[in-house]
Amino acid sequence: MKHLRHSMRIVAFFLVLMILLPVGYGGYSLIRYGTRWRTSEYNTYLSSLKNEVIPGNITDRNGVLLATTQISADADGEIVKKRLYAQDAAVRSSVVHVVGDTRGNVKNAAENFLAEYLYGANMTYPERLSQLSGSGMLRGDNVQLTVDSALCAYINSLFPQGHSGAVVVMNYKTGELLAEMSFPNYDPQFTPSVSVYQALNRATRWLSAPGSTYKIVTLTSALQNMQSAAERTFTCTGGVLFGEHQRNVMDYGAAAHGNVSLKNAFAQSCNSTFAILAAELGDKAMRKTAESFGIGDDFTFRDLVVENSAYANSQVALMGADLAWTGAGQNELAVTPLHMCMIASAVANGGVMMEPRLLLSATGVSGIERAPFEPIVYRTVMDPQTAATVREYMRSVVTNGTGRSASVNGLAICGKTGTAEIDTQNQDNAWFVGFIADDRYPYSLCIAVEEAGTGGSIAAPIAQKIFTYLSGK
Repeated sequence: MKHLRHSMRIVAFFLVLMILLPVGYGGYSLIRYGTRWRTSEYNTYLSSLKNEVIPGNITDRNGVLLATTQISADADGEIVKKRLYAQDAAVRSSVVHVVGDTRGNVKNAAENFLAEYLYGANMTYPERLSQLSGSGMLRGDNVQLTVDSALCAYINSLFPQGHSGAVVVMNYKTGELLAEMSFPNYDPQFTPSVSVYQALNRATRWLSAPGSTYKIVTLTSALQNMQSAAERTFTCTGGVLFGEHQRNVMDYGAAAHGNVSLKNAFAQSCNSTFAILAAELGDKAMRKTAESFGIGDDFTFRDLVVENSAYANSQVALMGADLAWTGAGQNELAVTPLHMCMIASAVANGGVMMEPRLLLSATGVSGIERAPFEPIVYRTVMDPQTAATVREYMRSVVTNGTGRSASVNGLAICGKTGTAEIDTQNQDNAWFVGFIADDRYPYSLCIAVEEAGTGGSIAAPIAQKIFTYLSGK
C-alpha cells in the first residue's frame, strides 16, 4: 500500500507538470510575442473588430495625416468604409512600408502590426458605451508614428532611380525611427497590383553581407581583445592568402595601402588589415563580439518586426579565408539595414544600443493615451571608452578616408563606407552607416543601394544630404 501511494504521488506530480508546462509556456509566449499573437490573421477577435470598428487615423511625428477612413453609405444605407492615405503622392509612396495598405501587401506594417490600437482592441467598456451612445459607431485609437514624412519624401527624391535598397534614420538616444524606407516602393492609393518585389520591406527584412560597414564590429573586437591593437602597424600589399587552399582576401581594386596604423586601415577600409585581425582574433572572439551587437538575437521588438541577423550559417567555427572575409564584412554575414543602423547608433550612444521604436503614441477618441512613448535600452554592446575610440575612428573615415563625401561643414560626421560583393550580382552593393556626433542632432543612419557601386561614391553623398537636412545646415 505504501508503495502504491508513492507511485500515485509520482503519477500525480507528472500530471500536474504536464498541465503547468503548457500553461507556463503559453504565458511566456504571450509576454514575449504578445504583439505578434494579437495582430495575427488567425486572431478571430481582431478580425471581428475590423468589421465593427472604424479604424483610427495614422499620423507622423508632426501630425501629418498618413491614413484616415472616409465614411459613406451605399444605396441600401449600409455604411461603407474607405481607407485613404496621405494627400501628397511623394509622402504616400515614401512611407508605404511603414504604414502599409488595406490589402496587407506589406507584412507587419502599422496597418496590421498596430491593428490592436487602430481597431480599439484595448478600449474599455465605458469608452465603448460612450461612443455607441453618441455617434453610434465605434472608432479605434489614433496612432502617431515616430517617422517624419517630410524627411521620408526628401529621401525618396535622393535615392538612385531604378535601384533597390533601404534607408533608415534613427535617433540614437531614444531609438525613434524618423525614416524606415524601402525601395522600390509604390503608391498605396492608386496601385491596383503590387508585386512581392515592391512589397518587401528591405529595411527590416532584407538580409545581406554589409561589406566594410561591418568593420565597426571587427574593430571593436580587436580593441577589446588585443593589447595595444591601436598602436600596431600593418602592411597591406593588396591581398593576403589564407588557409590550406591559399584563398586570397583582396582589397577593393587590389589597392595596396602600404604600412598603415589600425586607424588608417579603418579610414581607408583596408580589407587585408581586417582579415589579418579576424584571423588573429579567432572565431570565438569574433563571434562573441558579433553577439554583443545583437547578431544572432531573436528580435522581438514592440513596434516592428525585424529579421534576425546571422554571423554564419552554422555554429561550426570559421577558419582560414572564411573567417578572414568575415572580418572584412563578407562571407556568410547576413544583416538588415535597420540592424546596421542600430550598430552605428550604439557607437554614437556611448556603447548603449536602443530598441528601435515606431509608435510614438496611441490615443483613444476620449483622449486616453494608451501607449505613451518611452525609450527602451536594448543592450549595452561595449564600454564608453571603447565606443569613444570607435567613434574617433569613424570620424577619420569622413575627414580623410573613404567617407569624405558624407562630410557636412560645421558638423562632426562619423561614418563607415561599405562595398559588398555579391556573387550573383553584376555590381556591388553600396553601403554607408554613420551619425552626427552632436547632442543637438542625435541622428544615425544606414543607406544600402543594391547593385550600384561603392559606398563612398554612391551611399556617402546621399548621407551628406540627409545629415544636412536633419541639422538644417
